[in-house]
Amino acid sequence: MKRRTFLAGLGALAATRAETAPRLPATIDRVVSIDWGLAETLLSLGVPPVGLAETRGYSEWVSVPPLSDNVVEIGLRSTPNLEMVASLQPDIILSTPQFAAIEPVLGSIAPVLSLATFTEDLQPLAKAEENAVMLGRMLAREDAARELIDGLASDIKALRMAAGRKARKIIVVAFHDDRHIWVFTEGSLYADVMSRAGLINAWTATSNSWGIANASVDELVGLEEAALVIVEPVPVSLRLKLQARAPGTMVGEMELFRPGRYRIIPPNWGFGGLTSAARFARALASLDDFIRSGHAA
Repeated sequence: MKRRTFLAGLGALAATRAETAPRLPATIDRVVSIDWGLAETLLSLGVPPVGLAETRGYSEWVSVPPLSDNVVEIGLRSTPNLEMVASLQPDIILSTPQFAAIEPVLGSIAPVLSLATFTEDLQPLAKAEENAVMLGRMLAREDAARELIDGLASDIKALRMAAGRKARKIIVVAFHDDRHIWVFTEGSLYADVMSRAGLINAWTATSNSWGIANASVDELVGLEEAALVIVEPVPVSLRLKLQARAPGTMVGEMELFRPGRYRIIPPNWGFGGLTSAARFARALASLDDFIRSGHAA
């Protein structure tokens, strides 16, 4: 009953947001997406976009679900090729508030629907669920949207069970280079997944509405008891230093980077939707012994 109530609430929110959306065609078959996270959701619903910005970047950073060869590259996310977009004859163009500056000109081609996942209220997972329900309704893929939500709930439940009652605090980072990292904080997709699974984020400093803090590696000093999870891709130079325990470098000398004290998980889009959230939950669950004890090699 609780699950049905939750889905009904999401449906009501989606209906309310739909009332304030631009006037859309009765039937939507051809969708162009500026944003990778929304493209990920489209693909997960079984409606691949006809056009997407920076397809190579999507394939490198998001990767799942994969793009087919039929998805047309439309240029940069901030400055898409308008002639290319128009040639695709989209029924709708999906965007986010991040690209609000280009929405008026895109609106001359087709209705633009802007859907935010990362906002000041720091609840990206709830927003991603609302977006999935709304897109599911618009695209006649409501069952697929419910499957996404239910699948995520199942993956989070599995993560909770894998972590057990004695899970350690976790810190999740992605490396810019040898010395600088993004730390995923409150307001991030990853932190929301961990919170729902009953896990505690070891990083408590403030960040931004994207749920990330730009930090240097030495700011991890003092967090040695946390389970450090590093999201690929890892710079080659950093990987070599980790393997060599290079003297004179932070990663070579910090306890947190000793063999067995951290884990590296496959690439995943930390700014995506429900599919990225579910993949992260499964990746953490696969580290069950590590996040319970943290010291196994």
